[in-house]
Amino acid sequence: MSDRAELEQMLTTAQMVLTVLETQAAGFTNLMIPAHLQVQLDGKRQEVDSLKARLAQLQGGGNATVPDNLPRYGSVFVGRKTEITQCLEALAPEERGWGVAIDGIGGMGKTALALEVAHSARQQALFDAYLFASAKTTWLSPDGVRQETLALSSLDAFCREFARILGQDEIGKITDATERRRALLDALRGRRVLLIWDNLETLTAEERDQIAEFLRKLPGASKAIITSRRRTGESAVTIRLDKLSLPEARDLMQQVGQRQPRVARELQQAGVTGQQALYDAAGGNPLALDWTLGFIAQKGDSFSMALERLRNAARSSDLYGFLFADAVQGLAALDRTLLSVLSVFLTPATLAALADVTELPPTEIQMGLGRLVTLSLVNDLESSGYGLHPLTRNYVTVALGGNPTAIPVSTPLDATAQRKALRYWVDYARKYGGYGNDAYKTFDQLEAEWQTLEGIATTLRDLSGIPGTLMDREAAQMLIDLENGLYQFLLFRGYWDERIRLGEWRYQAGQALGQGSDAGWGAHNVAWIYYFRAETDRAATWAKQMAAAMERGGNRRDRAVAIRLQGVVAEQRRDWTEAERCYQEAVAAYRELGDEQAEAIALNDLGTVARQQQQYDRAETYYQQALTIAEKMGNKEMQSGFCGNLGLLALNRDRPRDARPWFQRELALAQEVGRQDMVASAQVGLAQVLEAEGRDAEALDLAQRALQIQERLGEQNVGFSRSLVARLQSKLP
Repeated sequence: MSDRAELEQMLTTAQMVLTVLETQAAGFTNLMIPAHLQVQLDGKRQEVDSLKARLAQLQGGGNATVPDNLPRYGSVFVGRKTEITQCLEALAPEERGWGVAIDGIGGMGKTALALEVAHSARQQALFDAYLFASAKTTWLSPDGVRQETLALSSLDAFCREFARILGQDEIGKITDATERRRALLDALRGRRVLLIWDNLETLTAEERDQIAEFLRKLPGASKAIITSRRRTGESAVTIRLDKLSLPEARDLMQQVGQRQPRVARELQQAGVTGQQALYDAAGGNPLALDWTLGFIAQKGDSFSMALERLRNAARSSDLYGFLFADAVQGLAALDRTLLSVLSVFLTPATLAALADVTELPPTEIQMGLGRLVTLSLVNDLESSGYGLHPLTRNYVTVALGGNPTAIPVSTPLDATAQRKALRYWVDYARKYGGYGNDAYKTFDQLEAEWQTLEGIATTLRDLSGIPGTLMDREAAQMLIDLENGLYQFLLFRGYWDERIRLGEWRYQAGQALGQGSDAGWGAHNVAWIYYFRAETDRAATWAKQMAAAMERGGNRRDRAVAIRLQGVVAEQRRDWTEAERCYQEAVAAYRELGDEQAEAIALNDLGTVARQQQQYDRAETYYQQALTIAEKMGNKEMQSGFCGNLGLLALNRDRPRDARPWFQRELALAQEVGRQDMVASAQVGLAQVLEAEGRDAEALDLAQRALQIQERLGEQNVGFSRSLVARLQSKLP
């Protein structure tokens, strides 16, 4: 049955009942009609009028008889299909609650969603009146925050406005506020009215409580939608509005571009990567996206300028103040502490982690989190923990900086708590990272929290002031400690760009603190990635910086490592004499120091120099000596690399059968420890063995998998692997 046919049937039934009631009432004079019959008559007449009004909407006429002051949403509306469906379901007459409460941080599109739902209900003739009233006190544009002079500020003001739109002028004349509310509720009985209450967070707690009480008494056929940055809505379906999806955000950008040619041009030049960056910076917040694009359209900003403005909360106090200033005002001390701590968590924060950082009882933390969730400052990620929206994090981070001219904050946040959280993550990296035979076994813990750990590094770099004037010695030292815990993990798991960045920061922090050894190890960790990528000149530059730093502040072992690194650069330049000189000097130093692990590495280096010069017997001796030490020490990463070199040696001797077990062992060990570049190296070696055996299809599969890893890493042997893949492909039909 169609909506129109269903309404017509309902109207016919209601009219029949009304006729019966009117016949009964005809037997009495007006003054003698029983009270219960009069109530039934009034209610049924309102129901008939309501059904006629709804039917008129579907028939395309009678619009003047339908009270409707719904504004049209001026900006672009995209997505939210799931939320629209949820809202419409909650507004159905069979639903027992009074309607829908839409909450979330500012700018998520709560008002826009409420209006979209209301207009959809209007098209379907779900109600006989559509009433909108707002307590919004400010609005935002690229020109700044503007005051709204027509905002309603109390339940009584809402009731007067709704009565006026309904044409119930006599209700507004009632002097007693309680009686006025009761009269409005009576006027709604027998009708299907949709009430939209917008931006209730601007009202006082007392006024919000009074509205909640009013909504609980709302006649069942009428429904309401409320929007608020504060969680509320007992006896209603609550929707926490989250970010737009990336496709929805791109749709928004495209639609704005259709209206604004300059925006379209800038978006096209920015490309997919730039649009992704804008989405990430805005955290999928529609207002932030629209506001940023507004600077392009109205202020002539380039895309990059507008994006930087969005990222820089200190330069965008209008936006960030509009979104968060009211919410953080008057926060309790515990709430400020939790907000400050959460600002450094980029992955969900568990209750246990927050308890570790704050040293507070979990029950107390839960109470504070509950208040922050209610204020839409914290997202409850259910089973995974708690987190901040990216814009919230930007605001809190700048507010913690203590510069009142950047973002005015009426209630100071807790910088000490933030510092404790930073230390927590530095200790976490040192606990689950580091360098040792079994360090790889806990790298999964670092992988799970890598997003947060990377953010911690950036925060510490910013706090320390490097590479400029040193501003915070403690932050600089924590940055060094963090990199020291992460550098091996970054190498193993293929975060090579990140290892370069953190290594450079460690070098700069060490220099600023006058700690030559720390600066030298930072340079060392950078140089190795450039070596692995065959960027020899860059590797040489950082090797020299390491040597200079170690001369200033390193010990005997530090200087030996610097000498070995110079040998690595010489080897890549095929300067075999210089490479061997450096390696022999390093071996002598390691033996003098009793450092067998470092000795094994240098012996392996000597083996590679010999192999490259086709001195295969000499190379095998060095490799076997290195492997024996690695096996004795139980270092599986070193064993993997040394086995791989013995496999290459067998291939150089044209002995693929002898190479197979070495590459198989290399692959198994590399996979166990998670060293991705060694996994690829072993796969390339095995692919060559399979090719020699005429098993080209199997060889191609391994070679392609290796190539995928090497291309992602930018590894130095990627050219050889590409040639191998091409050769194998040419052999297959």
